[in-house]
Amino acid sequence: MAILRLAWKSLLNRRFSAGLTLLSIALSVSLLVGVERLRHEAQTSFANTLSGTDLIVGARGGSVQLLLYAVFRLGHATHNISWETYQAIAAHPRVAWTVPLSLGDSHQGYPVLGTDLSYFEHYRFARDRRLEFAQGGPFADLYDAVLGAEVAAALGYRLGDSIVVGHGTGKVSFTAHADKPFRVVGLLERTGTPVDRTVHVSLEAIEAIHLETNWPTSGSISRSARRRPSMP
Repeated sequence: MAILRLAWKSLLNRRFSAGLTLLSIALSVSLLVGVERLRHEAQTSFANTLSGTDLIVGARGGSVQLLLYAVFRLGHATHNISWETYQAIAAHPRVAWTVPLSLGDSHQGYPVLGTDLSYFEHYRFARDRRLEFAQGGPFADLYDAVLGAEVAAALGYRLGDSIVVGHGTGKVSFTAHADKPFRVVGLLERTGTPVDRTVHVSLEAIEAIHLETNWPTSGSISRSARRRPSMP
């Protein structure tokens, strides 16, 4: 007991330095716990956003930038890869399936994603959930568009409505493709992922709105367009 009383008196005598020591220990533990929590939340967020995909391929550049833009729709557009490169990757014997992605346009601040029907077949989120349609279905004509749940709810769109895509990712675009409007043919169920705030169109439509030659305003999608997508 005498030793304990002596230790207590010594601690009281050095209470300021002891308090600083305890404070530094508490801050260090809090920092470690916080970093671990952020790491876990980041892993959970990614798993809930995209699952069942082993590789995301893009042009030479930053891997983090490609991940953020292709998956989370954050940041700026990366460089494209050639269509021939995409076909070579898709034909590789160790590649089971591919989904082409083309980004860089927007509609009232929401990103526009050019892809093909394999996107609706293979995209998985929240471990193994697939995309479901609340109304309508995938695009079939050249200027068809499928809206994420947040886009449809925020802008009040319904099936059959027309939308205009603009160049760039800003909310205000000074280069709108008003001569080539899209028709809403599908509304996706809410997923809690960036899919909810994405406008989905075909790769051929992305190619068509950037060509000076006037394409027809409707018609079945052709596979001859030479778009340069990123690809997961």
